[in-house]
Amino acid sequence: MLKDPNRLKKASIYFLIVLIPSLLINTCIYFYQKDKVMDLHRSEAAFMINIHKNQIDNLIQDTKARLESMALVLEEEKDEDKIQRVLLQAYDQEPRFSGLYFVHKNGDITAGSRKLMKTVNLQNRAFFKSAIATKQSTVSDAYFGNITGGYIVSICTPIFNEKGEITNLLVAALKVDYLKNIMNVISPRLHINVVNESNHVLFASGSENEPSKLEPVRVYLDQIAWKLEGVPDSEISLKHAKDMIIYMLITFGILNIIFILIQNFLLKRRALIEQSQIDAQKVELVGMLAASTAHEIRNPLTGVKGFIQLLQEKYKDSEDQFYFSVIDKEIQRINEIVSEFLVLGKPTAHHHADHDINAIVLELSPLLGSEANLYNTEMDIRLYKEPLLINCTKDHIKQVLLNLAKNSLEAIDKNEGRLTIEVQKQGDFAVIRVIDTGKGIPEDVISKIFHPFFTMKDTGTGLGLVVCNRIISMYKGTIAIDSVLDKGTEVTIILPLSEKE
Repeated sequence: MLKDPNRLKKASIYFLIVLIPSLLINTCIYFYQKDKVMDLHRSEAAFMINIHKNQIDNLIQDTKARLESMALVLEEEKDEDKIQRVLLQAYDQEPRFSGLYFVHKNGDITAGSRKLMKTVNLQNRAFFKSAIATKQSTVSDAYFGNITGGYIVSICTPIFNEKGEITNLLVAALKVDYLKNIMNVISPRLHINVVNESNHVLFASGSENEPSKLEPVRVYLDQIAWKLEGVPDSEISLKHAKDMIIYMLITFGILNIIFILIQNFLLKRRALIEQSQIDAQKVELVGMLAASTAHEIRNPLTGVKGFIQLLQEKYKDSEDQFYFSVIDKEIQRINEIVSEFLVLGKPTAHHHADHDINAIVLELSPLLGSEANLYNTEMDIRLYKEPLLINCTKDHIKQVLLNLAKNSLEAIDKNEGRLTIEVQKQGDFAVIRVIDTGKGIPEDVISKIFHPFFTMKDTGTGLGLVVCNRIISMYKGTIAIDSVLDKGTEVTIILPLSEKE
């Protein structure tokens, strides 16, 4: 079974115009939207990480301020029971504390669990020394509390006497789980790793998603040697997926519209080509008929015309003379049609020479003037100031101008209007315009005006303008018609000037 070439061509055009561009554009849209979504996730992660950073820094800073205020209260206090009550009251009011202790200069501990505090004291001896050496509140790194079974952070604030000497230490142990719970409440969907100075993950908050392909967002805390690593979500949400699909469908739809427009253009172009082929076949057919029958038609017509002239001399009756004149006019009409047929036939040998368009128009002016007088129409001839030479056969150009002038005169109402023949020069071309103020040509008719056998006249053959077009094309020129109903018509002929010009 043979494949339809038109279907194959249509399928290949659809493949090139719609499918391949749609695939490429939609791929670009996918990656663009994906990068956009990932940037959004990254921005959201960075925003939330900074919120957690500020929250933890503020919490530690606030704890330092709280301890320093308590240190001022306990600075001169000697009563152990009162110190115990103050510490227990503060401990009960602060859920962030896992322990609150008053360390005496001699090493004794007041408040809290002594066992836990001794553990803290042993593990953070350097931490206490740092607070004593700097005389400032110091934050320890997170360490594992054997009693709490989790990571804790200690803040040590020195207590001074009147002389500015450190007499005691006030120590608060912060629950790392407390920080974790706050982070889970603020951003339950964002996975965050809290990493210490040794690059050890202390704890993680947020959802436990699959490993993200995106680079984590990192930020360092100001109050403690930690960093927060936020892992942006690498999944594309349903909403963003819907947006991608909508963009892809819009792209696919636009490409299909473009395909339909191209198909429509190609169909119109094919129709024009087919119409031109049909017109060419018509002209070829007429040419073949003209070449084979023109002389055979003219020979008997010549004999008929001769006998009519003899009969005219023999029968002088007015009625007979009227009939003879009608027969003579019809014979002349047949001769004109045969002449047009001969022009449409195979090209014959012509003697081309350089002729001045101005001179050709001047030669025609008496004949055109008489025709204009016959139609009671004014005629205006405007020649170019210099000779415009074209290589042609003079009779051909005369035939074109006579045909166009005759059409213009027939379109003008009698006793009204004007016929203008204008010769100009544009670059290397001679421009001849035949302008009338007649009834004009409908817009839907202009496209058919050069088709063989198409005519708007009751007695027309539909070959006059076809002959004109063929002659002008033979000299590599163009002919165009511009018309407005009830205002007139303008025919423009453009012919290349001779090389001598």
